[in-house]
Amino acid sequence: MSRAQQLAAAFKACTGPFPYRDVVRLLGYLGFEETATGGGSRRRFVRSEGEHKQIIRLHEPHPGKEIHYYMVKQIQEQLEDQGLL
Repeated sequence: MSRAQQLAAAFKACTGPFPYRDVVRLLGYLGFEETATGGGSRRRFVRSEGEHKQIIRLHEPHPGKEIHYYMVKQIQEQLEDQGLL
């Protein structure tokens, strides 16, 4: 099993907080690119397929390094709806 597959499996099975850097890494494996959003902790990840764009918006956690479970659940749902998870 590749590192990307292991990370996707861990994220899919997650039932609590999840490390932010692992979420960023997973989104990168799935073809998302972080785009500039201005200042602050807002982050936007975009995946383009032709004219269709998929966007996931997050806030980088601070001072901690994990995203809360409600955000994990939202990202899981978005990725499942897009057929990526």
